[in-house]
Amino acid sequence: MTDKELKKLGDNIAQSLIDKSTKAPEEVWKTENEMDHLVGELARCMTLNNIYEEREEYEKCAIMKLRVESLNEQLGIDDIEEEGEGEDDGDET
Repeated sequence: MTDKELKKLGDNIAQSLIDKSTKAPEEVWKTENEMDHLVGELARCMTLNNIYEEREEYEKCAIMKLRVESLNEQLGIDDIEEEGEGEDDGDET
């Protein structure tokens, strides 16, 4: 195969991949983008919750906690135990 034929073959493969990706159902892209957005929003809310907790702004913490629970539900994430619950601190008194 000559260089000219290899270049033509490469161009055809690249064009074929571009055509397939642009003809992909929008549902696939929309779903992935929506999930990415939800994960980003979850990270933002958890960060804000930590900031509000440090500032002792507990009303805002409660709002963020509700938002985090809602996002976890939308993402299908099981509730994670609160920090400190169920953990063994090593004291055997």
